[in-house]
Amino acid sequence: MIINELIAQHSLTLSIASAVLLASLLSRLLRKDATGKAQGCRPVAKRWQWDPVLGLDIVVAQIKALKGNYYLPWLIELHSNMPKTFEINFFGKRQIYTSEPDNLKAMTATNFHDFGIEPMRRHTKGSMPFADKGISTVDGKDWEFSRFLLKPFFYREVYTSTDRIEPFADHMMALIPGDGESFNMQSLIQRWFLDLTTNFIFGKPMDALANPDRARITWAMLDVLKGGRLRAQFYMMMWAFNWTWWYKAVAEVHDFINVHIRETYKAIEEREQRIANCLPVEPERTDLIWYMAWNLRDEELLRSQLCLVFVPNNDTTSIFISNCIWHLARHPEAWEKLRQEVLAHGDAPLTFEALRNMKYLQCVLNETHRLTPNNVTQIRVCLNDSVLPVGGGKEAKEPFFVRKGDVVSITKTVMYRDPELWGNDAEEFKPERFDGRRVFWEFLPFGGGPRRCPAQMMVQTEAAYMLARLARVYRRIEARDPAPYTAVMRIGPSNKTGVQIALYK
Repeated sequence: MIINELIAQHSLTLSIASAVLLASLLSRLLRKDATGKAQGCRPVAKRWQWDPVLGLDIVVAQIKALKGNYYLPWLIELHSNMPKTFEINFFGKRQIYTSEPDNLKAMTATNFHDFGIEPMRRHTKGSMPFADKGISTVDGKDWEFSRFLLKPFFYREVYTSTDRIEPFADHMMALIPGDGESFNMQSLIQRWFLDLTTNFIFGKPMDALANPDRARITWAMLDVLKGGRLRAQFYMMMWAFNWTWWYKAVAEVHDFINVHIRETYKAIEEREQRIANCLPVEPERTDLIWYMAWNLRDEELLRSQLCLVFVPNNDTTSIFISNCIWHLARHPEAWEKLRQEVLAHGDAPLTFEALRNMKYLQCVLNETHRLTPNNVTQIRVCLNDSVLPVGGGKEAKEPFFVRKGDVVSITKTVMYRDPELWGNDAEEFKPERFDGRRVFWEFLPFGGGPRRCPAQMMVQTEAAYMLARLARVYRRIEARDPAPYTAVMRIGPSNKTGVQIALYK
């Protein structure tokens, strides 16, 4: 009897609490909707879902798409028969998809302080134990400090230097098989870029070109990226996955980076002791870890910052260059046009200025970014109630209200294939479309606003240099894989079978 009374009392208490909570939520939503209407906002279209409460239909579909390597077609299909801006329910949260350039501008620049990444990346612990604070997990002052630690990326003498690229390119070119022999160019590009990037970040190359076994760290980094994407997208159900494989990859990457951190701290300590004793010292190192270690004397914090630079940077750049070659191998007319432009430069050094002035080469880079962007989506959490300019109302052209906690996803892979922006041939690889074209917010492969990628100029220089070196030597490039591009998602897409080609001098 007493137990039944207690149950009844608690049930009544829970019912009252639930009712109060529901009333509070409804009242809050109504106030926010009223605020939005007062600012001239209109609601955005809602995509039909068979689970409108939790949105598990979208969750399950996305998991299947990622595991089945058809995420990009699925994402494009999600946008089909919908306005350019619409909302869905994802794990019970409002998520807005948009492919409007003006919304990208507002989210990343005009209303920059209203949108961030920390709530969905750091607060969820999805990136742990791989990394905590870093350039791609924090907002505000922490982000400003992470940006400060990457200052060497902004040095003009660094990103304009092709001398630092040349010796590694020479080594890679010497490893390319003979005329007509099939090989996977992507694996060679990965090893080349490992040497290039470890030299810049850690002050000495890994020598992966000379010792392919050393490139095994790449596979650990790829697993970290795959797991990182899953954990970021499905942070509310991380408990449902077995992460043993991911933790193993994280440990391998940490072991690799820890060695460099400890060596650097030791070198700094020895240098400071010599200076204190008025002894001569070597010229100061110019690599990234040296600069970061001088400004951050905590091994765990430094490792976190480095992890969020080294791992994503290594993957995105090598995949971008690989994607360039994948497209060119299927468009011999584009390769010939590129080659003639490079040959017109003669034997003069391939300097930063020379590469920037090769207009068709720059068009090839841009067209590759457009069709196979590394940043498929640009996602932010709304930190303060805000307004985005385009997507509300029946015509989806009016402003709409974004509530604190809402997630906004700019779908670049849809924006970059929009016929209204790029013409009816938007699905085709045509570098010429960028010839003389001034692009604004409809094309920002490295992002825009304060959070744009700090490595933008460096990446473009490295990619342009490698393509120009290949074009100087090889008159023909031939695809040896008839399959269409099948995107395996890490941070961005990579072709499932790599870049199977043959080259002819």
